[in-house]
Amino acid sequence: MNRRPGPLIAGMLMIAAGLAGIVGLRPILMSRGPGGIINRGGMMGMGGMMGHGGMKPMMQAMMGNMLPLGIDPATLPMPRSAGAKSLQHFCTQCHELPAPGLHTAAEWPAVVERMVARERMMSAYNMMGIQAPSDEELATLLAYLQRYAQMPLNKATAKELDTPAGRAFSETCSQCHALPDPAQHTAADWPGVVLRMKHNMEARGKPVPAPSTLDAVEAYLQKYAKRSGKGGV
Repeated sequence: MNRRPGPLIAGMLMIAAGLAGIVGLRPILMSRGPGGIINRGGMMGMGGMMGHGGMKPMMQAMMGNMLPLGIDPATLPMPRSAGAKSLQHFCTQCHELPAPGLHTAAEWPAVVERMVARERMMSAYNMMGIQAPSDEELATLLAYLQRYAQMPLNKATAKELDTPAGRAFSETCSQCHALPDPAQHTAADWPGVVLRMKHNMEARGKPVPAPSTLDAVEAYLQKYAKRSGKGGV
């Protein structure tokens, strides 16, 4: 039985095909005139292969529910910091703004390396105006993501995981990521986080728990939440 390639594989094949086309077109697009090398048609100019801003809708069409839904930039921790600005500038070229809490500090390096490799590949060919971070910007971005990353739960010290609320928390939250430490947010912050996670599950086609289960998850998180201060996203 032949299977159709998944959206990620299909997307990379499309990008590879686009790169092959660009390489093949270079003798036509770039030629030597009286003033030296000239760019014919403007396809390889500042606008990129398909015009600046074309990457995000293309990625959305190819990968759909595999992409983050995005958050309001104002909710980022330290939104005016260099790390937050780098996150907004580079990561929103291809998809919506991800929350630093989308991954743990241990997970972020591999995710960032994968994303930056794609940006550098596309930037090298001026595809759709995609820009890649410098080494300094990359270090700043990764440090920011790791500083405000999701805090994974230490199961050895976690309390009441064998209760109905604890089991609801474990089974629900482990569908998409490592179990979060309730202490990374305050009790007042957790309802908004749970609602956002519910929307993420709906967008990604994950089974959404019944309202009573989500209430139990929220109750567990609030019981062991951070006592004071403001949590990150």
